[in-house]
Amino acid sequence: MPVDLHVHTTASDGSMSPGQVVELAASLCLKTIAISDHDTVKGISEALAYGVQLGIEIIPAIELSSKYNSRDVHILGYFIAYRSKKLKDYLGILREARVERAQNIVECLRRQGLGVTFKDVLEIAGTASVGRPHIARALLAKNYVQDIGDAFNKYLKRGALCFIEKLVYPTEKAISIIHEAGGVAVFAHPGLARIDEHIPDFIKMGLNGIEAYHAEHTPEQTEHYLKLAKKYGLIVTGGSDDHGPVSTNGLRLGSVNVPDEVVNMLKLAANKRR
Repeated sequence: MPVDLHVHTTASDGSMSPGQVVELAASLCLKTIAISDHDTVKGISEALAYGVQLGIEIIPAIELSSKYNSRDVHILGYFIAYRSKKLKDYLGILREARVERAQNIVECLRRQGLGVTFKDVLEIAGTASVGRPHIARALLAKNYVQDIGDAFNKYLKRGALCFIEKLVYPTEKAISIIHEAGGVAVFAHPGLARIDEHIPDFIKMGLNGIEAYHAEHTPEQTEHYLKLAKKYGLIVTGGSDDHGPVSTNGLRLGSVNVPDEVVNMLKLAANKRR
């Protein structure tokens, strides 16, 4: 049975609620999925409840943004104690910073003559951790852009008119936060980060695994990271990095062939950390 260990919901920047994601996973005959929203755990409880109803295993997870030598590094945390007060305190700092960043981006857009307000963005974000995809959807709703990708290209991506850096933890701290929450720390989509030379540095920080299987990895990249995992004794994970149908890449839940045994290896590693 297929698994997908990298899935986002409306709790962060996905376009489907946790319940909708689990329902779709069931219709696709997925066996296990990991709810790994960006810098938040708010979607996990709902997903777990739907998982019980529909017979799908839900792994509580998170994707923490971080920086290493000014480079973006995303760290996935699996089997985290998502109710941990300390974890929520760390995430609360990031959430407040996201709100301030979004407000500043909206002000920049208004200076460009675009009539989008922060209220518009919040209505789209709802209870989610507000981010650039919500701003992109607000721009799309007012017909200022042709699609989500157009919004990023014109205004929101790095180097665009209204791009603003977000507050993130250093990579070593991100790994530590995951470990403090009892989780397994995994380097997300390394083929996109393109900093393989620093993987030994991350291992010294306590990195446990690497995401070899990813929707945007070529077959050659997947094979490359499988070899690196073997070389360094890292756990292998994988997933679609799905953000739902209203996203830059569209719906891709369950689109990556991830071996079942990956889940068992993750469980073993998580049990060792407890």
